[in-house]
Amino acid sequence: MAIGKTAAAGLMLAFQLGAVQFAMRHEHLRKGCDGTMTVDAAGVRFAGPKHGWEWKYDDIERLTLLPNGLRILTYKDSKLRLGADVEFRFTGKLPANELYRQWSAQLDQRFVAAGFFGLEGERILARRLARIAGSQGALVFASGGIAWNGAGEGRTWRYRDIRNVSSSGPFQLSITTFEKQFDFQLKQPITEAWYNRVWLDVEKKNGRIQ
Repeated sequence: MAIGKTAAAGLMLAFQLGAVQFAMRHEHLRKGCDGTMTVDAAGVRFAGPKHGWEWKYDDIERLTLLPNGLRILTYKDSKLRLGADVEFRFTGKLPANELYRQWSAQLDQRFVAAGFFGLEGERILARRLARIAGSQGALVFASGGIAWNGAGEGRTWRYRDIRNVSSSGPFQLSITTFEKQFDFQLKQPITEAWYNRVWLDVEKKNGRIQ
C-alpha cells in the first residue's frame, strides 16, 4: 500500500530529527522473531522479545539494504562457522527509498544498495550476465549514480562505489564496484562518444580527474 502524504511527511520529519522506527523480522536458522528496528545517525538497533542488538556504523563490516530487508555483516567471528563473520538478516516492509537516501549520503563503501531505489535518468535495456541465469531489465544512468533495474533483482551504485566502467564493444558494459564486477549484455548499441561520457562522469564524480 502506498504511503499517504501525511505519513510520508511524518516519515521524512523523523529522518530529519535523526531516527526512524519500523517493524522487522529477525531470521533464525529454524524460526524467526518479530521486533522493532531503529535507524538514526549513529547506527542501527533491533529490539525483539528474545534478542536485542545495537550496531554503530563503524562496527558494521557491510550493511546491505534490500527492497524488503536488511543484512548486517559484523566483524565478530562465528565459532560455529569456523571464524566466518557473523551476519544478521532481517525481513519485512521498510522505508527502503528513504533509507537509501539517508545512508547513501552518510555512509562509505561498506553500504551496499542491493535493489533499485528509484533513480531516474537515461535508460538502456540490457541483460545482466551471471554464472547460472541472468536477468532482464534496464541500466539507469542518473546524476547521482548508476542503477540496475532487473526482474527480481536490482542494484544501485553511487559514483563513489564504482571503481571502473569498461566496454569491449557496443553491446557490452562492465561495472566494477567495491563489491564485485557486474557484466551486462546491452540490447541497444552504445557509441564510443556515449561510453566516453559515462566514463568521464564516473572519474570526475569520484574526484580522480578534474
